[in-house]
Amino acid sequence: MPTVITAIANPEAEGFVAGTLFAQGWNVMFRAIDWGSLESYCEANPMITANALLIYGNDLPGASKNHINAVQTSLRQVIGFSIPNAPNGDFESLHLLPSLGTDLVSLVRGFVRAPMVRSTAITQRKTRNSKVIAVSSAGSFTGCTLIALNLAMELSVIEKSTLLIEANFRAPSIAPILSMRHIGESGSWKSIAPNLALAEITQNSVDHLEEFMNKAMDEFDVIIIDIGSISGLSNRLTDRRWTSIVTTWCCDQADELMITSRADHLGHYRLSQVIDLLQQTSIRATVSFIQNMKSPGKRGNAEMARFLTITTALKPVRVRSLKEDKRSAKAAEDEHATLLESNERSNLRKSIAELAREIIS
Repeated sequence: MPTVITAIANPEAEGFVAGTLFAQGWNVMFRAIDWGSLESYCEANPMITANALLIYGNDLPGASKNHINAVQTSLRQVIGFSIPNAPNGDFESLHLLPSLGTDLVSLVRGFVRAPMVRSTAITQRKTRNSKVIAVSSAGSFTGCTLIALNLAMELSVIEKSTLLIEANFRAPSIAPILSMRHIGESGSWKSIAPNLALAEITQNSVDHLEEFMNKAMDEFDVIIIDIGSISGLSNRLTDRRWTSIVTTWCCDQADELMITSRADHLGHYRLSQVIDLLQQTSIRATVSFIQNMKSPGKRGNAEMARFLTITTALKPVRVRSLKEDKRSAKAAEDEHATLLESNERSNLRKSIAELAREIIS
């Protein structure tokens, strides 16, 4: 993350900006109170300012559009905010100062990722009737894709038009599981069952993600996005690589970030790492947790108690566990089918069906 320099005269606004970013791990190096102090700091510390993000307000005494343009060449990036009750003067491209910390963090992260691209979508969610759920993984082999696929199927059979999106760039699995090919070639979605469609976000289509998602949210009741592992989440939210774009969009724009984990010791360790990151990172999406492959009997009870201990601190919208059912999962994989199609009476299928009903209730 780049370091931050603030240049806002209003103490409440400056405290909100600096405090919010500092709480997210950003290093606030300097807090200018007027144009002269900002100019002097930049001239005296060229090595620091070269990697710094300047956040200024239109209320900064002595500052003008020409002053900002002049100092901009020595900084990594510049964001201007319109401070309430302060005249805009000759400043251009000012943003309204968000009232919520999550909105501020979202805007700043978007600026770091794509400084030349701006849209209201960075700070505002599109009004919609659809529900968007990103299914993610705390580690590897958590059953994230199995849950995403079967959750989408269960939603479709209760008459909810559902779009399942493959966006796990590191290990795409939905197409091989269903024995399908080229699902992302059309740039749109394919109907694979009544009320169920499938799409894939690829390197070639990710630049049009916002347009694609807006269209999908107008078309479907529920959108399930398989985004895979979210390890190193805080770094990925400011990462400019294409592989991080969907994860960032989901954290800012999805209704729910569902985090799956294994019940064993290593799964618990990976989950605790993700939770540590989430406690230091503001995201707009609500968070839920799914413990997969829970053991039977007393061991399973101990796994669940340990799971609840570390997840409740984040106040998730839901916490669930799925008992281990290797036989049903293997049968569905061998048949290139969903659990509903391969063994609708399995306990694993029933648990996911119950989760689907809870989501739309």
